[in-house]
Amino acid sequence: MILGLVSRRSRGVVFHFRLPIQMNPATRSAHRLKWTILSALLVLLPSPAHSQGSATVARANLNYLVDNAQTIVRGNVVSAIVEPHPQFANLPTVLVTISVSKTFKGQVGTTFTFRQFLLEGKDTTGPGGYHKSQELLLFLNPTSLYGLTSPVGQEQGRFRVLHDNQGNRFALNGKGNVGLFEDVQATSSSRGVTFSPQARAMLATTSGRVSLATLEKTVQALVVEHP
Repeated sequence: MILGLVSRRSRGVVFHFRLPIQMNPATRSAHRLKWTILSALLVLLPSPAHSQGSATVARANLNYLVDNAQTIVRGNVVSAIVEPHPQFANLPTVLVTISVSKTFKGQVGTTFTFRQFLLEGKDTTGPGGYHKSQELLLFLNPTSLYGLTSPVGQEQGRFRVLHDNQGNRFALNGKGNVGLFEDVQATSSSRGVTFSPQARAMLATTSGRVSLATLEKTVQALVVEHP
């Protein structure tokens, strides 16, 4: 089969797919449907600057994550099941269920389930990057008309909870927290947000894991400012 590399842009996000150059009408219709749904989902994503899988997504700081998330929760993955979208059989998705430990924004119960579109590319940590028992801090976009969501800024809105030998807990997103705190203190202070000394020290860092407790207290302060 002859394949061609096709690039599509939606809301500033560029996706690359290899599609058959010669497609029969049924295949062409399926791909058209896939792109219609994907384009609707992509309105939730920022403009491009950095590569994430087969998508190109802008750097998002903590203010952006908090402002644009409909739901912010921390919890453990109960299950991550790859299955077709219930309405569109050609659309691959992962259905993720979280046992919620703490809610910072949104209305969720003790368990929370969401469906995410599966981008092309190899996942090394599980379907869509989720695996059972993994503890995550998630900043999730509003759910689309098709019942789909995703972390704000893709991997930037998904933080792994890490532990050291002394029992301390840390948070690190899929971009190594690079740019996470850029301009956050200046912008938030102008809005009247007050940060603790620990938070100010954290906001001065440019990358690397940070204290989970300090990050969560900072998120709580920002949510109050932008509920």
